Amino acid sequence: MNRYTPLAAVVTVTLLSACSSGESITDPVSTGGNVPVGGEQDLRKLRVIESSDAFYQELKGALIAQTSGSDDVYAVSEGQTVNTTVADSADAPAAPQASPNPTGSAESTDSDAAAGSGGRQEVTGTNVQEIGVDEQDRVKNSSDGRHLYVLHNDYPEVYPVDGPLIDEPPSGVPLEEPVDSVAGTSPAYPQNFSTVLRILQLDAETPDATPIRDVVIDLAGRSADGMYLHENGDQQSILLTSTGGGYWENWQDPAAFSGLDSVITRIDVSDPANAAVTGNFRIDGQIISSRRIGKYMFFASRFYPTIPGVEPWSQTPEEWEATVEAADLSTLLPQYTNDGSDTITPLVDPAGCFVAEKPENDQWYSPDIITLGVIDLNTMDLTDSECYLGATETLYASPNAVYLATTKWDYSYGRGGVPEPAILEEPQIVDSSDTGDATQPAPEPYYDPRVDTDIHQFDINGGSLVYIGSGNVRGHLGWNPLRKPFRMSEHNGYLRVATFSDELRPGVSPINVSVLEADGQGSLVRIAELPNEKHPEHIGKPGEQLYASRFLGDRAYLVTFRQTDPLYVVDLSNPADPFLAGELEIAGYSDYLQPIGESFLLGIGKDAVAANDGWGDGRGALAQGVKLSLFDVSDVTAPREVQSVIVGQRGTEATALHNHRAITIQSATDQHPTRVAFGIDVAGNAIPDSQPSGDAAFEWHQWSYTGLHGFEVRTGSDAGITTTGVLRVENANGPYSYPRSGDDRSVMVNDSVFYIHGANVWSAPWNDMANPVGPR
Repeated sequence: MNRYTPLAAVVTVTLLSACSSGESITDPVSTGGNVPVGGEQDLRKLRVIESSDAFYQELKGALIAQTSGSDDVYAVSEGQTVNTTVADSADAPAAPQASPNPTGSAESTDSDAAAGSGGRQEVTGTNVQEIGVDEQDRVKNSSDGRHLYVLHNDYPEVYPVDGPLIDEPPSGVPLEEPVDSVAGTSPAYPQNFSTVLRILQLDAETPDATPIRDVVIDLAGRSADGMYLHENGDQQSILLTSTGGGYWENWQDPAAFSGLDSVITRIDVSDPANAAVTGNFRIDGQIISSRRIGKYMFFASRFYPTIPGVEPWSQTPEEWEATVEAADLSTLLPQYTNDGSDTITPLVDPAGCFVAEKPENDQWYSPDIITLGVIDLNTMDLTDSECYLGATETLYASPNAVYLATTKWDYSYGRGGVPEPAILEEPQIVDSSDTGDATQPAPEPYYDPRVDTDIHQFDINGGSLVYIGSGNVRGHLGWNPLRKPFRMSEHNGYLRVATFSDELRPGVSPINVSVLEADGQGSLVRIAELPNEKHPEHIGKPGEQLYASRFLGDRAYLVTFRQTDPLYVVDLSNPADPFLAGELEIAGYSDYLQPIGESFLLGIGKDAVAANDGWGDGRGALAQGVKLSLFDVSDVTAPREVQSVIVGQRGTEATALHNHRAITIQSATDQHPTRVAFGIDVAGNAIPDSQPSGDAAFEWHQWSYTGLHGFEVRTGSDAGITTTGVLRVENANGPYSYPRSGDDRSVMVNDSVFYIHGANVWSAPWNDMANPVGPR
């Protein structure tokens, strides 16, 4: 560890703490130029703890401040031990054979190596936000297009008829016997649970996928989150990340993360037929997010220190304070083990950790210990790690830097009379598309919280980290963890951020765009913000929330939604003076935006119609089928929709609407236009006769079929979208009356497409998807 290459942290006060009235953020000046540094922005700057004792004093104060006698926090149950080892994989027979983007902003990428020479190679990988920054996923494809890796969590239980069905496990996986737990501990996970890495050989000429090996991985009760494929010459490895205890819903309660650990499991797949686990890297705490850049894996983890045998909420505040004062805090720090070694190593150096200056109200930071670690995937060695007290909710990475962000919700704002509570004409609604949860009206009167987001930058220097600075923007990044990174973008030394506000007061823009620049003294200075006095136009209308967002070069494309789908184009060519350049309103909304060539965008979302009751799904509209829209943005002042395609009717769903990694993009060549594929659970008619209206728009349609849908997107004078085919894998007239969960993915190799639904793989020529081979 190098305490002089520290982590930029997201050090935040506890959720109930408020910022003092004298620390308000200075508004942008009317020119849209520099925002003065000072006040609350200075509080974001981090300071290094000068000694271990000083760190323990900060940690002690944060721990003491956590208890209030509440019972809405969680910890490992008394007597339960969290497993800390990962067993070697076991063999399993193969599954049965049943009867780049020219804009330079993002592309599919899986491996370090380029596709092999000696013939045409058009191999897709994981759809990622940034070129050169790989993201973990449950499917990976080798750069030569010869091998496919599918990660599958098997839950063999069959639920009642009115519940969801889980895909069958691969044949031969011995799931009928209970899995042994680590010696000396009780089972910490359900029996008959298994994580399987399927390895298949792809033949793009036939096309077909031949199972080679199923590696059953004992994660000792942990949940597999995803994997990376690292190719280093003749050495190929799968790096699988998993977390013990699962994901806690009570994110705001630090104690909910006590007792958790995470494991990075290395599986050597250089010889696929003999693939096996070769080691694991276990850390205390939960991995929140990670990225792979070249041979390095960057991860952010969250660890809550616990005092053995004591639950803070079971004691009075006075008793808990005495317990903390008497504890040896040096024994409570996160540790790690590498490659199954018995050697336990501290994950962090407490003398080199960070905290921010405490606010004037003397509230303490969260006692969570956040670690940013770097692992060399060639050696599985930890090359650098830094820590701080606080929290983090998302990680955005460019090839040059990593950013962590955390939202602060201050509910004291407005309760002192500024502003007055907003009396709503209709209840405030949480964006169900972004959360996936049912919407619930808020009580009246509704107090607008003040919401800010802290952002911290640390540059990448090989396998080490260099803290650059910290800043703050208004609003928050939303609730969907996969959308949050898309709200940020680094370009030419500037960080651009799109956030949205929950304030309902008149005159407040729902969406803010901020530009930050490092000042070389530990601050990310907000040099511009939209709207401002010079450019007062709001981004979004009252009640709208941010759906898709994409920064491409000197532009930002933002989609908001209530009854219609406004697409906004923000010109960022002058970072100190951005402005709203263009706007387009159409029916429906886009959850994801994909650049197609230099002048077009493909939006993937849903069609929608205005609800005759003014309420609908909670946004004044009723979502219908899956919608693809092709936008011509060559004239930023007048973006236009060239064509749209709607698949299915109300009730139609797709994994791609919530997870961009479920979308496969094969770039255009001289032989074919851009190809796009993703799975859709189609309800009602695949091609609607017309857009419904009135009461007909409320009708939910029954599921018809599930399949991979292929589209070709043309640019130029004949720009448009063509539906090329559907690879169906389930039909309503089969054994099921509703779609089974498949977490769909697909890959393309030249003119062949491979569709992964659950653990199974189907293959077909791109131009003949209706006649697939499989499942394999």
